[in-house]
Amino acid sequence: MKREVRIRAVRVETSGADIPAHWQRALRRADDFSRLAVLAGVGAMGADAETSPKEGRPDIGVFLGTTTGPLETNFRFLDTLFDNGEGQASPTLFSHSVHNAAVGYLARLLNLQGPALTLTSPGWPFLAALAEAQAALENTELAAALVVAAEEESPLLIEAGERLTVATGEWQADGEEQQESTACRRGAVAWLLEAVEPGVADGMRLREIMLAEQPSNPDFYLLRSGERFRPDAAARPAEVPRSLAAALALSRALEECSRRGEPSLHWQASAPCGRAEVLIELP
Repeated sequence: MKREVRIRAVRVETSGADIPAHWQRALRRADDFSRLAVLAGVGAMGADAETSPKEGRPDIGVFLGTTTGPLETNFRFLDTLFDNGEGQASPTLFSHSVHNAAVGYLARLLNLQGPALTLTSPGWPFLAALAEAQAALENTELAAALVVAAEEESPLLIEAGERLTVATGEWQADGEEQQESTACRRGAVAWLLEAVEPGVADGMRLREIMLAEQPSNPDFYLLRSGERFRPDAAARPAEVPRSLAAALALSRALEECSRRGEPSLHWQASAPCGRAEVLIELP
């Protein structure tokens, strides 16, 4: 009989909190994208992150979803390449410019030796990562999965979005205030999932994920206009990347349903890039 998937913890990191002292040496070369992903992942793991870290855990996997990955690090590496030539380009920036760098940090620091997978999609990569983790937990010997959404919206993308909204007459269509395009917006969401045998009564259950994405006008991926979630969650903070809105809205809707004691959450997303539904059963 297929196993069920329990949601053990949800963690949101949008403030760029300080790295705990015992992680600082290991993350001294990490970029902000990887650091934020680690903070969210460690927060979701909770006490498990500190339990026998020297012992490998091949039964726990890491699944990360992102739209553009460490985009600011990519730009910084290209700057060194153009300014200094191939022989002087920064190897540290290059190694952190790949999308899988954050998963590598999570797997190494937490000694997670299960599958380590990064999914990239301009639409809803966190939902795709959730679906992959759910399938792995239901059908393999994997005991748990750490699912992370990490997003980075560089000042270049912010400025491009602002120029596009002015050009198309959609300025502040999503209710945002005009801001200076000097800071990089970052955010991360992490869910810890666990496989349980049918009949175990406690905890939230991830029952179903339906994801149907389709090609969309490139304007959507900059502005995310027309992206709607039901039930509605609190507005996305202005300092959080637009591409993190779905992961953030789903996490907040789950928290709100749990607080109100509702028996289930049927969450829906629609946008020019497709539609999605997530069904979660609450205890």
